[in-house]
Amino acid sequence: MGYLVDLDGQVALVTGSGQGIGAAIVQKLSEAGCQVIMNDVCEESLVEHTLQECEQVGKRPFYIRCDISDEQQVQKMIQKIVDKYGRLDILVNNAGIVADWDKSYAVNTKGMYYCCEAARPYLQQTKGRIVILTSASVFSGGTGFPQYNVTKAGCYALTLFLARNYAKLGIRVNGVAPAVIMSKMLVTRFGSEEAVREHYRDIMPLGKIGMPEDIANIVLFLSCELSDYMTGEVLIADGGRMHIG
Repeated sequence: MGYLVDLDGQVALVTGSGQGIGAAIVQKLSEAGCQVIMNDVCEESLVEHTLQECEQVGKRPFYIRCDISDEQQVQKMIQKIVDKYGRLDILVNNAGIVADWDKSYAVNTKGMYYCCEAARPYLQQTKGRIVILTSASVFSGGTGFPQYNVTKAGCYALTLFLARNYAKLGIRVNGVAPAVIMSKMLVTRFGSEEAVREHYRDIMPLGKIGMPEDIANIVLFLSCELSDYMTGEVLIADGGRMHIG
């Protein structure tokens, strides 16, 4: 019998999970038996398909509409989760945007900190885990949006800061730095998924572009007992592009 990641009985919040990587993380945690809370700024009707898909493989996620750049909204969201489920074990800080400097900083960096601090007392009770999504562009200088690179670098620094300061509370804090991942934006840019795959086939050492599920698998690892002796790590998920590309 193979090894089974079992998160039954645990409660996880995934921010910015209305689509893409966030939605894939919700699906993966649901498959592992976790009760997941989805968060985004869209109407619940727009994530209904994800809720139904997760319900077929595990527990139906609970959706909370919340702008994480608003600290009071974040505090109310965390309190709502604890009131409903009695605990919080995993916080996946996935929310991120490409916008002007002020909005990028408000969501990509400050919003993540608001979520971590609001969740800290409850994660301390469960000796929980925080996973922060940053970006490989922090190390490569890629993308054409300086405000995205800089604020995602803030996520990287925040991962290290929180790992050091939360360790004594029993909370593990790790990060994931994806490179280019298949998305609606890329499909629109190149015209089709096949065109995206063809473009990146020779660019990525592994010969393929990353998929949202690839990142979700790493988040699952950082959310379970397999990563118990890790904190303050940021795992680069870029198909080998940075180091051997």
